[in-house]
Amino acid sequence: MRPRLRAMLARYTVPPQDAEDVLQEVFVAAWIGRDSILHGEKWLLGTLRLKCALYWRKRRTERVHGVESELLEELSPPLSPRQEREEMRWDVESLTSHLEGRHREALWLRFGEGLSSREVAARLGYSPTSIRKLTYRCLEKVQRRAAAEGLIPRP
Repeated sequence: MRPRLRAMLARYTVPPQDAEDVLQEVFVAAWIGRDSILHGEKWLLGTLRLKCALYWRKRRTERVHGVESELLEELSPPLSPRQEREEMRWDVESLTSHLEGRHREALWLRFGEGLSSREVAARLGYSPTSIRKLTYRCLEKVQRRAAAEGLIPRP
């Protein structure tokens, strides 16, 4: 029976790591129904065919329903309208325009690119402590300017 069972698994292209599990399901079903099975080989091949088809049906639905919709929404929140994003970008650029180039770059790497203080420090040749102090000071300057322009309430 072994060559015929292998051929059936190969015909259904069940991956080797999953083929053993499918066969175990067939053998467990055979053990449970051993008293009512009349033609053992035919029953094993038919049950294996059914289990292979069920395996692929399950795999297809896992790919489609594998990720919960709430998780997807959390991972990719809805984008704001393009005009709003452009306005925010313009506001950020105008608020940081008075900063030195290296300060703007440090802020961009830290918050625009999402790099850690260590990564920013490595790129710009600073120590991580210096980057933390630099970004803190730059953010204070930007906040003061935003408050002066009426974009945020005064602290």
